[in-house]
Amino acid sequence: MKVERDISRRIAETANIVNSINGGTVFPTFKKTTEKDHYRLEVSAPTIKPNDLKVEVNGTDLMVYQNVHESAFTLPNILGLITISADVELENISAEFEDDLLVVIMPFNEFSGGFQKEIDIYKP
Repeated sequence: MKVERDISRRIAETANIVNSINGGTVFPTFKKTTEKDHYRLEVSAPTIKPNDLKVEVNGTDLMVYQNVHESAFTLPNILGLITISADVELENISAEFEDDLLVVIMPFNEFSGGFQKEIDIYKP
C-alpha cells in the first residue's frame, strides 16, 4: 500500500475548500445525557440543512457529518466523532429531529447494569 507523502497538505486543502464553500464554519454543539434506558445525544448545528446531516456507526464510533454539495461534487464534512460505550446496543441506535436539534438515541444493551460472573480456574 502506497502512503501519500503530502496527506497533511491534502487534508488541509480539503478543509479549506469545505470551509470556503460553506461561507465559514459554525461549530456544532454536542450534549450527551444518560437516561433510564439509553444515552441521548443532542446535536445543534444551526447553519446546516437537516437533509445534509448524516449519522453513521463505524465499529465503536458514531460519526455525525454533513454532506457539502458543490457543482458535481459532494464532500463529507465531519462534525463530530463519538466513541460508543460498550453498554450500547449498536443495532438499535436511531436518530431524529426534534425542533432544531438532531437527537441520537443509543439504547443500552443487556450488559448495561454491569456483567459479573465467577470464573472457574482450571487446575491441571
